[in-house]
Amino acid sequence: MKKLFGLVMILAFIIGMTGCKATATTNAPQATTPPTAVPEPTKLEPVTLKLWTGFGESPANEGFEKIIKGFTEKFPNVTITREVMDAQSMQAVAKTALASGTGPDIIQYDTGPASAGVLANAGLLLPLDDYYNQYKWDDRIFTWTKARTTFDGKVYGIGTELEFYGTYYNINLFDKLGLSVPKTYDDLLALCQKGKDAGIIPIAFGDGDQWPAFHMFSLVTNNLIGVDGINNILHGDGRWDTPEITKAIQLFFVDMNKAGCFIPDVNSVSYDDANGLFYSGKALMLMTGSWIIFEIASNVTDFNTGWFYFPSIEGKPIYPPAGLGSGFFITAKTPHPKESAAFLDYLFSQESAKIWLEELGGVPPIKVDTTNLTLTPLMKFAVQALQTQVMGLSIDVLVPLNFQNVMLDGFQAVLLGEKTPEQQAADLEKAWEDAKAAGDVLK
Repeated sequence: MKKLFGLVMILAFIIGMTGCKATATTNAPQATTPPTAVPEPTKLEPVTLKLWTGFGESPANEGFEKIIKGFTEKFPNVTITREVMDAQSMQAVAKTALASGTGPDIIQYDTGPASAGVLANAGLLLPLDDYYNQYKWDDRIFTWTKARTTFDGKVYGIGTELEFYGTYYNINLFDKLGLSVPKTYDDLLALCQKGKDAGIIPIAFGDGDQWPAFHMFSLVTNNLIGVDGINNILHGDGRWDTPEITKAIQLFFVDMNKAGCFIPDVNSVSYDDANGLFYSGKALMLMTGSWIIFEIASNVTDFNTGWFYFPSIEGKPIYPPAGLGSGFFITAKTPHPKESAAFLDYLFSQESAKIWLEELGGVPPIKVDTTNLTLTPLMKFAVQALQTQVMGLSIDVLVPLNFQNVMLDGFQAVLLGEKTPEQQAADLEKAWEDAKAAGDVLK
């Protein structure tokens, strides 16, 4: 459940070491019988659990089926049926199916307040606080991932597929040109110039699909105003039309574009084509997320790939935007909450973590020792970074659809010079105010 805008509703990438404030949840159901102990496998009733998940493509499909097989071998009384759905289809039918009781027992869904938060607010997801206590998930699940599935003080799911944004770079080209990893924004501009002088595309950024601009906006904004600044806009009295937000738009979409950092005619180049330019050695750098690490391993064979975070701006701290690719939730009308919780416990066990990392290509929300795992150096780095680096916020999954639409067209217009950063910032603020008036902004 990776690529955005079509996947923007999917990629609900919301890490951050500070949590979102509570989402209003007025109809939240409660577990009828609070559990007290971890169930013994043979004492679970014979039931069939219905799952709606992604991971429909190989090898991820086989990996997820392997997790299911491991669970049913441990809990032989439980049968699991799984329906694979793409994220857009799931978004289209989930609310109606869950409200009617025809949906699954467990659903893999976007963790954002505009997605899982909406389902929780409608009383369609089961609060899992009792199960967090029963299984001692707080001792295992990262605190910040729990925060991403917490609304109105209750936790509704387990977020997973931890991802973050930054820059891949061609180590061989860097060495050949005598380049070093940039420590500041000005260093990055200098790198772009050296790439241009060598006849190489500096940064393989294409915005033909429009959603890649979301990530670039998050990269710069986090490093300018920090997590607290973004949270103040989302949950306090902050605004999108400030000089700092205007500057974030200016630095990336105007200044870097004029400096020749990007592919010519950037709005006509798709995300996949931009990635392909990096894979083929025609670009120095590629700014995107950690979800393509498996793809890089398959496509890059002629050079070594390194990674750095978007560098510091004006000496301010670096907060790489990060998020959750998805989360797993128990639906409110399931007749089998106990068995569903047992499956979630197994899904995020150390035993399953090996499959998550080696076969699903996703980072689970638990500490994992990668020493004996078969992972690329980049994947090992990603696991370590997500366990140690203070991360920022991925803005696009924290905002409603009308705001996303202003980002889609607006950043392309700024790249074309048809709109100023001030105008784009003002339009973002108006979209935010409209969403608040319509009740689409969940605090």
